[in-house]
Amino acid sequence: MTSSSNEIDRYWWLERWYVVMESVGMKDHLELNESNIHLERVLSLDVNASSVTSEVQGSRYEPYEVKIVIQPFSEDEWKEAVKALASQALFSAKLLSGQVPENIESAFAGVGLSLFPNSSDELTMYCSCADEGLPCSHILATNFALAEKLEEDPFLLFRWRGLSREKILRQLRHLRAAEAAGRDVDDSEHQSLEELIPNYWKLGDSFSTVTISVRPPEVASSLLRSFGVPSFWEPHPEIRGSLDRLYEKVTERAMALAYGGRGIGDSDL
Repeated sequence: MTSSSNEIDRYWWLERWYVVMESVGMKDHLELNESNIHLERVLSLDVNASSVTSEVQGSRYEPYEVKIVIQPFSEDEWKEAVKALASQALFSAKLLSGQVPENIESAFAGVGLSLFPNSSDELTMYCSCADEGLPCSHILATNFALAEKLEEDPFLLFRWRGLSREKILRQLRHLRAAEAAGRDVDDSEHQSLEELIPNYWKLGDSFSTVTISVRPPEVASSLLRSFGVPSFWEPHPEIRGSLDRLYEKVTERAMALAYGGRGIGDSDL
């Protein structure tokens, strides 16, 4: 892991997260014991919506479990944020090419949001160690690992705030395409399959205009007339008449069921 502040200053994401660490009360810990922090070994680190979790190897055999929680943006807040990003061509171009512009925070500030946490009130930090004074060295090590992870993939911060890289880029493409075509944006057009599943069985507004009519087919035994008698039934000349009578019985029973008649099990076909 990186230990010198000079190396941190090489990348703006690392530098920005270092500022976050200072703002949430870690500055004194970093200055007094930075070298010891990096003796802790981060075995794993996962970034998900609202939480960062890690396993840190310390002095004991079993690794310590660390969790850092942040408040994700709501769906409406993300909509406004993505609109703000899409409204600026430079931001959109860089994001769609896989880059996160250094001044991206200005777009979030324009809609009253902050991509990075600004105070310790925005973060809840937990470690399974017995150290009562937080942040402990395991939490500090996790923050350094997170800073380096963000430098590798800045879009992880978006995921931490509740929206994945894929969804952000899809929404940006949709908004930019709508703007270029001069048409209004329909939010449902850029929803993923996962987002649409909860509403799959809900009836739309237009369902009330659907007319359902149950009636016998216009042409009796239409399938048989269309496809003909199967070649393997040719030795049995009566099969055509038998199938005609069977289809007629099926039609009668279907009509009876549709209009409150007997069930299929009430009599033989």
